[in-house]
Amino acid sequence: MSKFILLLVSSVSVLLLGASQAAALNSIELSPATQAVHVGDQVSIAVMMNFGEPTVGGGLEVSYDAVGLSFVSFAFDAGFAGNFGLSSPTAGDQTHPITIGFGFFQVPSSNVVGQHVVGTLIFEALLPGSRTVFTAASSGLPGPFYGPVAPFPELVVNYGSAQVTVPGPVPVPEPSTALLFLVGLAGLSCRSLRAAV
Repeated sequence: MSKFILLLVSSVSVLLLGASQAAALNSIELSPATQAVHVGDQVSIAVMMNFGEPTVGGGLEVSYDAVGLSFVSFAFDAGFAGNFGLSSPTAGDQTHPITIGFGFFQVPSSNVVGQHVVGTLIFEALLPGSRTVFTAASSGLPGPFYGPVAPFPELVVNYGSAQVTVPGPVPVPEPSTALLFLVGLAGLSCRSLRAAV
C-alpha cells in the first residue's frame, strides 16, 4: 500500500512539474514592461512571442484602460509581413479588447517557433494615472494558439502585460498664495523688530 501511495505521489509530482514546464514553454510578452509618459505622448509597446513549441498560429486579445489610453495603431513587424493569416485592428479602432491574429505560416514552414517580435502597438496617453495593458488568449476568431500536429492541440501560453505611468501636473503655487506668504513673513519680521526695540 505504501508503494502505491509513493508511486501515486511521484506520478502527480511529475505531472505537475510537466504542466508547469509546459506553461513556461510559450509566452506572449509586452515590451517595455514599464514606462512613464506624459499626457498627449504616444506609447509604443512591442508585442513579442517566445514559443518553445511550434504553433500553426492563433490570436491574442489586448485590453487596456480606454479612459486613460486611446488606441492609435498596430503594425506587424517586417518579419511577419511575408506570411498570410495576419489580422489586426485598423488604426483608431475603438473595439475593446482588440484582437491580433497570426498563423498558418508559409516561411520557412507551416509553423513557427522561437522568439519573434510580432508587431508594435501605439497608444496615446489621455489622462494621468497608472494604466495596465493586458494580453489574453483570443476568445473569438482566430482563437487560441494551436500545435501543428493533428489533432492540433491548444497550446499552454503565458500572457504578459505592461504598465504605463502618466504623472499628474506638478502643482504650481498661485501668485496670490505666494503674495500672502510674503506678506505674512514681512508681518512676522516687523513684529520681531518691534519686540527687539
